[in-house]
Amino acid sequence: MADKHKKNITEDITAKEILDTIAVVGDMITALEPKQQHIMTEWLDVWRTYLGFEKTFIPAKLKYYKRGDIVLANFGFNVGSELGGAHYAVVVENNNNNASNTLVVVPLSSLADGKTESDLHKSEVYLGKILPGSDKLSYAMPLQIRAISKLRIIKPKTKNDGQYRINGSQLQMIDNKVIELFTKPRQDS
Repeated sequence: MADKHKKNITEDITAKEILDTIAVVGDMITALEPKQQHIMTEWLDVWRTYLGFEKTFIPAKLKYYKRGDIVLANFGFNVGSELGGAHYAVVVENNNNNASNTLVVVPLSSLADGKTESDLHKSEVYLGKILPGSDKLSYAMPLQIRAISKLRIIKPKTKNDGQYRINGSQLQMIDNKVIELFTKPRQDS
């Protein structure tokens, strides 16, 4: 199986292989629950759009994203407990190159009605009200940290778009949780 990914692929697949794959995907979508069917078909359409943009995408035309900026991104259709769909996320990368195609973010979510900070998992970071005009209480999900293509960013795309940021203490709480979750504790001798 590992050798499969090392092949230098130079030939187009056949029309039959394409139709067979489409049939398998169609059967898979048909077998899903209605909500999943809609999510999957919507994501395939968005993915098709992204693939079309990929060849001409120039990330330097987007605004410069700074650490602490909040972006709305489409995380796509994923498997298992991986985060999917449109979510706000906070930029955690230091000094992202404006010409870079990717950006490292920690996704955000909102507490469900009736839930409080004490209902969060110990891996999550409570941030409170962070979006102007919204009464939703937000939290960060550092276990879902990831590099995303800047193609996935829905907004803001230009410096004229409205921009939201978290404050320094909120960013420090996320940093501390990332360190706790992803680094080995130092053993003092």
